[in-house]
Amino acid sequence: MHIIKDKYFIVRTGDFATNANKKIAYFLLACLLCIHDGITNKNREYLEVMVGSSIIWTVVELFLNETKVRIIKPMKITWNKQDLILNKYVGILFQGIQEGGVVTTIGLYFGDRFYSWFYQLLYHGIIFYMMANMLNKKSDPTILSRRQINTPVSLCLMSSATFFNGLILIYNPNHFYRTLNMFIAMVYLCSIWTVISYCKGFRKVEVYLYNNNYTRKQNNLIDAFLILGYDVVFEIGIAYITFYNMFVIPYNQVIKNN
Repeated sequence: MHIIKDKYFIVRTGDFATNANKKIAYFLLACLLCIHDGITNKNREYLEVMVGSSIIWTVVELFLNETKVRIIKPMKITWNKQDLILNKYVGILFQGIQEGGVVTTIGLYFGDRFYSWFYQLLYHGIIFYMMANMLNKKSDPTILSRRQINTPVSLCLMSSATFFNGLILIYNPNHFYRTLNMFIAMVYLCSIWTVISYCKGFRKVEVYLYNNNYTRKQNNLIDAFLILGYDVVFEIGIAYITFYNMFVIPYNQVIKNN
């Protein structure tokens, strides 16, 4: 396997990628977490990181869609048993909020409450609901989203994010354990979601090997583990830590200086 010449794809089936109702529900959950922490700790940390990460990830999603790196079916919202197809750019906005703002906020919230039994029970209640919902869904082979994870731009961005995060934490060691707890919370949640998605057939991988032309490699568990593991650890865990370093640390420094 060659990380540059070969092509690695993550393929989504099922309706999660195109179901706006679920994205709105998770967005409302993230808003409640922001409000609760804001009232409890009297700050805007969570709001800053949620808004900032949502904007940045929406721009990323727009880039992925326009360059055809991610090919996704139109998003729809269901109301009163009727489906309404959303505008392409509204769908990209929902995707950006879900992929960036929601996951980052949930990771930060429960990472900050890592050692609280009450909040861990709440956290696992959310995970249990997510698992039950996914396990009850019927598998659908229709491909709704397809994304190549090893384009030169993607690899360059991930390398830059990894370097940036390492550098920020070196100069801000007091944020290390908070960042680590957030990272663990996000990776833990997304690992469970990914394993169930893979077992149910909602998430698959495709590998195309290059030898003068591209030939598709037969699927195997090792390729799935490596590709999906990269997605969870790097494209979610490390990438979303970037939002903490971009918004939470500067916010705390401004509050401290004032």
